[in-house]
Amino acid sequence: LSSQAGDLEAAISTLERMLIFAPDVPRLQLELGVLYFRLGSYEVARNYFNSVLSAPNVPDPVKLRVDRYLAAIKTQTAVNRFDGAVLFGARYQSNANGGAIDRIIDLNGRDFILNDAALADADTNAFVSGSFHYSHDFSTQGDRFDVDLSTYGALYAQHDEINIALADVRFGPVFNLDRFRLEDTELGVYGILGGIVLQGDPYRLGGGAGIKLSKRFSPQTRAEVRFEYQYQDYRNSTLRPTADDRTGDKYLVGGVLLHQLTDRVSVFGFLNSERTEARREYESNRQIEAGLGVNYSFAAPLTFKNEPGLWTVGLAAGFGRRLYDEPDPDINAGLAQRDVESFVRGTLTIPLAETWSMQTTVGYQNVSSNYDIDSFDNISTSIGFMKRF
Repeated sequence: LSSQAGDLEAAISTLERMLIFAPDVPRLQLELGVLYFRLGSYEVARNYFNSVLSAPNVPDPVKLRVDRYLAAIKTQTAVNRFDGAVLFGARYQSNANGGAIDRIIDLNGRDFILNDAALADADTNAFVSGSFHYSHDFSTQGDRFDVDLSTYGALYAQHDEINIALADVRFGPVFNLDRFRLEDTELGVYGILGGIVLQGDPYRLGGGAGIKLSKRFSPQTRAEVRFEYQYQDYRNSTLRPTADDRTGDKYLVGGVLLHQLTDRVSVFGFLNSERTEARREYESNRQIEAGLGVNYSFAAPLTFKNEPGLWTVGLAAGFGRRLYDEPDPDINAGLAQRDVESFVRGTLTIPLAETWSMQTTVGYQNVSSNYDIDSFDNISTSIGFMKRF
């Protein structure tokens, strides 16, 4: 019950007292190994797992479970670690091009009729995304060097003008602040490089730096705050001849809080504030966004390849507001743009094998703007397959 409630220390205390009276019970050793693993005490966990394997007549499913944990401990304690995930699949969007809802919009007090290309249009795409993490442990008081790479690409069935490829890499040292009596606290300093390609043309290149402070308050609760600066260089193209109007500096301050309520329920919240300074004042803006989410894991109603892993359903919702510095003279010479954005998204993750899972997503996004041309909504749904390694 303590384990299910997330009180890992109480669960460990109870099981260790039991182990005094029954020192050779593999089930107790296994559960203790799992709990210490969740606490991050990998060497203690390894000792308990090895005790399980040394017992006579250990069932094969138990051996398989222990072997997985031992492999994970080896990865977690390695000097050089590399892991990642690749997700590929298909997505449908009711407004794939982010087009306007109404054909007739207001431009400086006059009605203007949009052509079909500017209106909301449904489309499907095939996509692939990847997230990769490399870490080198300096073996000096817990310090390390991290590299994180995120990639995404999508090809649309009809709107090839929004075919996209992007990459973002962050790299830098992470310092363990236990040396300053700040327990379970880390300080990371990192560089940022990234770029976006649209329809085969360079659209945006960027670079900058950031600093983040991470704190684990308990085995169940952790938080992170970060500050980032990036210079964003937008490139003109035939389709987007004025893209460089957006070139300039971007500042971000954000934070996220995660809490494991029980073994099967976790919640999170985030709050971000951004400032963008562009060449054109009507492209400069400030925005704030916040969101909440919950994930719930439950026993699988179906199993695949004898892999009975838990299914996980997630629900997240968020809200944001964006305020531009000055009016866009081509749209409304007397009033600057004001946007309100909201979203809700649900996901279902189904394990298929040890490192494979299927993920389905349904979401809704709405942007309400005092500039008619920028008001839109979008319903999306996707199905994909994820490979972790």
